Amino acid sequence: MKPWLSQEYDQLFQQIHQHHYRVLTLAGASPQCGTSTQAFWLAQRLSQDQSKTLLIDLDLAGSGQGYPSAQWQCDGTEQSNAKIVINEHLDILPKPPQQTILALRQPQSLNQAFELWREQYQYIICDVGSINTANWRNLAVASLGYASDASILCLAAGKTTESDLLASVQRLEQSNINLIGTLINDRANPTLASEIQRVMNQKARWLPQFLKRKINQYLVTNPLLQGKYQ
Repeated sequence: MKPWLSQEYDQLFQQIHQHHYRVLTLAGASPQCGTSTQAFWLAQRLSQDQSKTLLIDLDLAGSGQGYPSAQWQCDGTEQSNAKIVINEHLDILPKPPQQTILALRQPQSLNQAFELWREQYQYIICDVGSINTANWRNLAVASLGYASDASILCLAAGKTTESDLLASVQRLEQSNINLIGTLINDRANPTLASEIQRVMNQKARWLPQFLKRKINQYLVTNPLLQGKYQ
């Protein structure tokens, strides 16, 4: 199954396409809420349209895209050697060294980098990880917000607290960032099948064992109840 071909990502793609957004920032409302995975899926969906897409890993506080950092600079030096080619239309630029992050904090260097990327790519996705994580090495989301056309906030159902969500939205609004929506990671939520099994085991002990086995067999083989749907 390719999640980036789901109806949800298709709707997001249509919104991006209609508004002519080219540079997008994905930020997490809490740690480990799947921001990097969502950024990769979005990059995959954009590249499916045969549009040259660049995914930049700027998540210095988390695992990011999972590739070792590379020595690339804002002016394009070593970027061609650092890029990870996923397919004909999708490249990933791994985490930069600290000196590049310091340079990206300067508006002139940041604009220089994005001008270069805009010349080479139709879409640019910035994975910045959690914006509520205290990490002095991270590039401020406000800096990227000024350089990007739109931002998307990621959260994890059952993990991201209301206070984290509200604090993230407030931080984005204070920076005048164009927040176009949220992506919700429901991996931590129990599947409908597991909830039915839990209720059946607790409340329906009177059911015959052979009937329970049949119900359980149906639950574990039903893709919809297991959450395996597109």
